[in-house]
Amino acid sequence: MKAEVTHRIKALYFLYLCPPMIFLLMEWFLRNPFHERWGIRLPLMAVNLIFFYCVLIFIYALSGSLRLSLYILSAFAFFTGLAEHYVYKFRGSTLLPWDFMSLRTAASVADNYDYTPEGRVVVIILLFILLWVSFLFCDLSIAEKTRLRIILILCSAIFFFLAYVPFVQSEDTIKGLKIYNKLFTPATMTMKDGTVYAFIYDMKFLTVSKPSNYKKNEIRSSLKEEYGGRYVKKSETGRDTPNIIVIMCEAFSDPKVTGEFSTNEDFMPFIRSLMKAENVTSGYLHVSIKGGNTPNTEFEYLTGNTLAFLPNGSIPFQQFIKKRTDALPLYLGRRGYRTVAMHPYKATGWCRDEAYPLLGFDEMYFIDYFEERDPEYIRKYVSDESLFREIINLYKENGTETPLFSFNVTMQNHSEYSGDTEDYPREIKVRGLSGDTAVENYLSLERITDSAFKSLISYFESISDPTVIVFFGDHQAADHVVEPLWRLNGRNGTSLTDEENRLRYKVPFLIWSNFDCSVEHDLEISANFLGNLTLKTAGIDISGYRAFLEEQYEKTPIVSAIHTVDNEGNDRDSELDDPELQKYRRYQYYELFDDYDLFD
Repeated sequence: MKAEVTHRIKALYFLYLCPPMIFLLMEWFLRNPFHERWGIRLPLMAVNLIFFYCVLIFIYALSGSLRLSLYILSAFAFFTGLAEHYVYKFRGSTLLPWDFMSLRTAASVADNYDYTPEGRVVVIILLFILLWVSFLFCDLSIAEKTRLRIILILCSAIFFFLAYVPFVQSEDTIKGLKIYNKLFTPATMTMKDGTVYAFIYDMKFLTVSKPSNYKKNEIRSSLKEEYGGRYVKKSETGRDTPNIIVIMCEAFSDPKVTGEFSTNEDFMPFIRSLMKAENVTSGYLHVSIKGGNTPNTEFEYLTGNTLAFLPNGSIPFQQFIKKRTDALPLYLGRRGYRTVAMHPYKATGWCRDEAYPLLGFDEMYFIDYFEERDPEYIRKYVSDESLFREIINLYKENGTETPLFSFNVTMQNHSEYSGDTEDYPREIKVRGLSGDTAVENYLSLERITDSAFKSLISYFESISDPTVIVFFGDHQAADHVVEPLWRLNGRNGTSLTDEENRLRYKVPFLIWSNFDCSVEHDLEISANFLGNLTLKTAGIDISGYRAFLEEQYEKTPIVSAIHTVDNEGNDRDSELDDPELQKYRRYQYYELFDDYDLFD
């Protein structure tokens, strides 16, 4: 009787209580899992714990020894938690599935860091050691029960792959459990959801399937021979290398594309007038995102690649830019340009500090750079005026002998927009709307951007150095911000037609120059083709992959993750089995994953 009680107590401790202890110690490496802000809610703790129990049962059934199973499970948790701690400490992010694609790079710089453990880490290590010592007293075994072990192996494996993983990755689970799933902040996602949940959820964005009829060598030959000498254009500037300044403005859009509404004054008067100017090419840019995921528009603009051919929810900067990749900065750098990226926010956001050098940027300036220059803040973000001032300073410092390619991502208009404003005037009022400040705050921020951009253009109008300025929004504001405007037209988010929903992915763009060149107005173009249009305006030669992109643009000027529009105006789903789109898919796959020669 005493032996049976002892056996039950051991089973209670080792089989039922140890997995939660292992899980919590692993999470503690990153932060206190019970923290009011950064802790894990109980439902998510339960979902994470299912993984630990499932894996423990599988290893127990495989080995027959619970002691060995606990050692293996706890060793996995220990090294995962410790790695998570140091990755967060050194990179400001957490472990992501696509990090394993760059282990070689990580190993090459591992010696540059100080791994001296902090006090909290020492405590966790000691607790793991105590846990491992307790496992010495575990003698529970099912080594002789072969049939039971086989059943447990099959059941745990089937449950994990056919039930648990789909449950974790389901959008219904995301909504039902109110799970934090913003890939912009992977550290926050891991802290709030748990290491296991966040990692498994991210795995669905890990791979890109090779397209059908994909033949790498044929594409390489085609880019060299068929497209290598095509679409070469002469400069209209009298100089082959005008300065190119690109501004991707956070959340800048014209909500009137989805329905008219009236305001006390125009929220983008200068930009609206500029879009009709004689020295400006302008229109609407069709992007693949709304409300967030800013780097996806960066990716499409800089590389000429489209989100249409990547897994839904992908963030290419974090997942697929793991080698030198053909992009505008690399292309222009080879033509003698100084290539500079500026973003007045954190360098690690969306892994820009890792992606930008691989795209060809020679210099990068983030929030630390701006903080040293006493910027103006609007809310908690550096103002667009401060960023534009640094663009002018960069140009002055650069001089006129070396052409400048300056790519800039703003932060001033970043969400959220709710609440009363204190550090900027809410100048824009929407007629017929009362009680909702968010959309008026949003439009008022755009009005400030419009004024700052006018000053920037005024400066470059005063110089003779040939210069091109590109301006576009990355995406529209989230649905809840602009829905009050739809209600003025008798619509809401659930009643929008497919055509109206597609309008939610249009943002204004313009390409201004201070020299004579051919211009077009009222263009409809997707973000992946805007880079080529920039080069065309600047009079820069194109060949190779960019010549291929030009050919695609002439046939299908809009290719986004939302839809495609051909040159006859036929609007359709991007997933249609169109031969030209499939060709584009194959060439893009080559550029992203197989092109190590970096052909122009």
